[in-house]
Amino acid sequence: MKIQTFFPEVSMKSRILAATVPALLFLCSSVPALAVDGEPYIHDPATVMLCDGKYYTYGTGGGGLVSDDGWTWHSGTRVPGVGAAPDLIHIGDRYYMAYSSSGGGLGGGHASAIHVMWTKTLDPNSPDYKFSDNTIVASSDGVEDCDAIDPGFLLDPTSGRLWVTYGTYFGFIRIVELDPKTGHHVEGNKPVNIAIDCEATDPIYRDGWYYLFGTHGTCCDGANSTYNLRVGRSKSVTGPYLDNLGNDMIKGGGKLVAAASGRFVGLGHFGLMDLGDGVQKFTCHYEADLDRSGRSVMDIRPLRWKDGW
Repeated sequence: MKIQTFFPEVSMKSRILAATVPALLFLCSSVPALAVDGEPYIHDPATVMLCDGKYYTYGTGGGGLVSDDGWTWHSGTRVPGVGAAPDLIHIGDRYYMAYSSSGGGLGGGHASAIHVMWTKTLDPNSPDYKFSDNTIVASSDGVEDCDAIDPGFLLDPTSGRLWVTYGTYFGFIRIVELDPKTGHHVEGNKPVNIAIDCEATDPIYRDGWYYLFGTHGTCCDGANSTYNLRVGRSKSVTGPYLDNLGNDMIKGGGKLVAAASGRFVGLGHFGLMDLGDGVQKFTCHYEADLDRSGRSVMDIRPLRWKDGW
């Protein structure tokens, strides 16, 4: 997860504002969204990060995308050894990356681990580009009702505490606390179950509420995928997360945010982009873009709020 601010980049804000189709948050627009330009081919994109004037994201398998303006994307650097669904967060002089080593049925099982490592820059041409201190912060044994995959970061602006959510349809979505100075698991902190029936979760904080975005439906089946985005909110980072009808996400609740539209099939993997001045966007991927040979692509869409939703 996935939150990133872009206050200095006026050109990016103007470009995205001009190119995206307005839509209210949590309403499925009847007008198909505009896909970003270039070659945005990726699956499970991490939160977009601004670093030294360029924009970066990474996906399953460690492959990355890079952009000069935040809208036109091309293949970028690859991080060796990265498994599935990485996420990024910038804290101090470090860029932390979380990823899962396996799970999600990869290799036929659900035993996996969430790893965290860090680098001082995302620019592969910099002498400071090196991911270090790879550590396991959560795991699953393949038998318990959890699958340690699809991590999503949250740095709580009210307390400075760092959290990561993880999990899939195989069982519970869990949240556990990390040390923001090291990215390591906070000793003695035990994972808390907060949701079911979703994956690729991403927590954010806004106006006194913690929001948990989760991807519902099926993935990895091209144009047959049914991914769609759901959300619940809580006054506590560890839940309970309820939707607008009061249904708890631990019981399968979740308000619809966005889904398939036109040529775009299987919308999932929310990531927040805060452009400043109250302007917010979100990144996602489509399991299939029917105008791009059914390939999985990243997109950037408008994010607007009404009555806390």
